[in-house]
Amino acid sequence: MGRTGIILAFAVVGFFLGIGLYWLGLFGYPYLEKVLPILAQTGWVIAGLLGAIIMVILLLIWSYTSKS
Repeated sequence: MGRTGIILAFAVVGFFLGIGLYWLGLFGYPYLEKVLPILAQTGWVIAGLLGAIIMVILLLIWSYTSKS
């Protein structure tokens, strides 16, 4: 797979992650608003938490799939 294919693969993965986050926001935000109303009012906290979770998941996937 060349450079263009890798960039395209990352674009597709990012696209589907965006769709997943959109649905998570639709269904998870009302729950978060009930549990932690102060955090739900600050969008940057939610975006930061979701970004951190996604990066940890991607790091775990990378570490398990990379050759040692």
